[in-house]
Amino acid sequence: MKFHDILKEQRHPLLFGHRGYSAIAPENTLAAFRMCIDKGIPGVELDVHLCKTGELVVVHDSNLKRVGGVDLVVEELPFDQLRTIDVGSHKGPEYAGARIPTLEELFELCGASLYYDIELKTNAINDTGLAEKTWKTIERFGLRGRCMVSSFNPFAVRRFGSVSKQALPTAVIFSDDEGVPKIFRKGWGRHIARCTYLKPDYHLVDGAMFDKFHRKRGYPIMVWTVDTIEACERMLDLGVDGIISNNPGDFLDMIGKARR
Repeated sequence: MKFHDILKEQRHPLLFGHRGYSAIAPENTLAAFRMCIDKGIPGVELDVHLCKTGELVVVHDSNLKRVGGVDLVVEELPFDQLRTIDVGSHKGPEYAGARIPTLEELFELCGASLYYDIELKTNAINDTGLAEKTWKTIERFGLRGRCMVSSFNPFAVRRFGSVSKQALPTAVIFSDDEGVPKIFRKGWGRHIARCTYLKPDYHLVDGAMFDKFHRKRGYPIMVWTVDTIEACERMLDLGVDGIISNNPGDFLDMIGKARR
């Protein structure tokens, strides 16, 4: 399935809350995702890991020190222990007690009210089961028409495309950050992933890049993380298909006027 196929009822570009409405609520929590619905944001970007006991948990970092204040690794913890960790207090006392949700809980809460850009979080080249479990969860909730899947790891994207039989749009994510292997910093991972759209850091997107990948090669482009009016205007002028922002409400009017 192509990126545009999933958006038959939406004009472009589509706006996504980065890890939910993370400028206000604690990232990747049910409160952050619910806030996107309340504020009229059509989509959310989120991150999924497999914890030790096999649950799909929605959290960005593998290590919980930044959001939970504990030096523990998601993949090494059973779900019951993960649920004891407060991932809301770091954002403010009003969010104290917020917990890491499962992908199932997110789908139960928000259902077809949102579009979902699901980032697979794994560094493994071999099969960990993350791709297949994510696909089966999407299918069980009947949300294949609302989901797209992406990753910095092109092998994970390719595996998801295989288990889903290319049923959803898929993308490689890339940036020039030193944490990204050099070979993948300019989107080369698309050859491994066999993906249908691209998710670059917006800093990498200029006229030449857009012409190369979008106009000449036909890839829809969804950019992250756009948090200033100037950056949003530049991306809209280029004609990107999706914009991910920590504070997406700032850009609702701009994007509404630019939709095509």
